[in-house]
Amino acid sequence: MVRVDVQPLYDKLCPEWNLPDAAEKPATRLGVRSLVPEAVYAPGEPITFLVAMIENNQYRSGVGLKCRMIRDYHEPVEFPLVTRDTPVEVSTELERPGFVRLEVTLGELSAAAGAGVEPEKIAAVPDITGFDSFWRAHRRWLNMVQPRVLKREVIPAVLPEYGERVRCFDVQVACAGAKPVSGILSMPRGAKPKSCPAYVFFHGAGVRPAFQPLTWAARGLLAFNVNAHGLYNDLSEADYRALAEGPLKDYAKQPVYSAEDSVFRDMILRVQRALEFMKSLPEWDGRFLIVHGGSQGALQALAAAALDRDVSFVVANAPAMCDQAGELAGRMSPWPHAISQAGMERVAPFFDGAAFARRITAPVRFTVGFSDTESTPSSVYAAFNACGSCDKEILNFPDCGHAGAVFWTAEAEIMEHLGR
Repeated sequence: MVRVDVQPLYDKLCPEWNLPDAAEKPATRLGVRSLVPEAVYAPGEPITFLVAMIENNQYRSGVGLKCRMIRDYHEPVEFPLVTRDTPVEVSTELERPGFVRLEVTLGELSAAAGAGVEPEKIAAVPDITGFDSFWRAHRRWLNMVQPRVLKREVIPAVLPEYGERVRCFDVQVACAGAKPVSGILSMPRGAKPKSCPAYVFFHGAGVRPAFQPLTWAARGLLAFNVNAHGLYNDLSEADYRALAEGPLKDYAKQPVYSAEDSVFRDMILRVQRALEFMKSLPEWDGRFLIVHGGSQGALQALAAAALDRDVSFVVANAPAMCDQAGELAGRMSPWPHAISQAGMERVAPFFDGAAFARRITAPVRFTVGFSDTESTPSSVYAAFNACGSCDKEILNFPDCGHAGAVFWTAEAEIMEHLGR
């Protein structure tokens, strides 16, 4: 059910309007936000969004907008809306735990906002049979491959700020599967044995080189930025583009009928080997092993903590691929939106963020954007609720999609974990 009404709720512009992530707000924009700032409601309670068109910091009336309301467990509803000189209320409801999202468009302009209903009660779909035995078998395979390391020192990209304090290495480590671990290791210059915590950052979706994690190294950490696909880090832009448009095009949706054939099997094997590499460094303090990533990178961070008990802290920004079978139960589909493809219901669950989260005992910090169409909020909350850690927190971003503040650096939390 969707209801549209006009209410003179504000006599000035709301600063919290959800806008496309940009350095500056455009002069003409659409605004959508939840009436309740925290955007969390009870089952059956009216869920109210405010919609407006803003031009030169004034509400503009008489403009026809296209609206689309997406609710977990329901078919999307499309309807028109005409703006007024005050925000227009759009209300709906949801009868059980889940999320709703309102999308508003006018030509190339768009805005969206989301709201949750008892998100702490969203339950992930049960694990696929054989999940643990699958990963135990692959652990044995990984152990059979000698972790040969190729390490080449490179010049820190920012000089002189980091040049005297940090060393950088382009690293490849042999791994089970088709590709090696590939990344950039940064470390404090002159670091003594057993003196440094380790920090590993995993990449989100896309095809790109690893970058130099200089800031963390300057703070005294061994920092490893891991390429998602095991690619060399010194290819040309044209080479990465050719890979993205060629063999790695739509890699997450390439049809496979066995978990053995999925690109994510090798990706997560490389995650485990990357952690082994960090723990092999003589400078590692043997205590702190932090994993961090956003979207696909957050999925890798969850897998890292599930499969390696030495992980001491996890930051999962808007994790992708969580509770993918929730789509089959009627919830909004998370990236890569592939569970309904032929055979994928037998493949995707072996690489599911909620399944990995169930097996985590280390402290975990999640973030979630309520209007995220990739790491959908229902899927993220399903993983958070399933997470086995007794020290877990989730930071809600009601006005965020799959960009901006939801990709939180967690610097203060990481430094607190390190006791600094």
